[in-house]
Amino acid sequence: MVFLSHDPDSVHYHMLKNLPDSAKDTLLGALNHIWPTGSFPSGWHLATVIPIAKPGKDATDPTSYHHIALTSCFCKVMERMINTRLVWYLEKLKLITPVQSGFRKQHSTTDQLVCLETFICEEIFWSGHTQGHF
Repeated sequence: MVFLSHDPDSVHYHMLKNLPDSAKDTLLGALNHIWPTGSFPSGWHLATVIPIAKPGKDATDPTSYHHIALTSCFCKVMERMINTRLVWYLEKLKLITPVQSGFRKQHSTTDQLVCLETFICEEIFWSGHTQGHF
């Protein structure tokens, strides 16, 4: 199986996933070193930008494109680590409201829509309004 990588460091996620445990430990050690020191590798500031034409738009107009930025897989792994640690910390100290659903595991914005629908139905019920008689 051949994987093409367009990110700046030419590393694909499958490469990282299939590293031996000792190499994963080394990578974790390097990422953990970045955490307290803030020594962010300069190569992680680079991205390969790929323009994707918007359907039905003039191909000669630069605003007719979506731009996708492909960044380093190592950087994205670090971002996930930071996010995981930050969410853990915020949840541990109860700094995230329980009704926050976006960008949280095992939470869905659909849950918020169901809550909204329930609130509306309860308000209609308790206020004595019926459908079509507002």
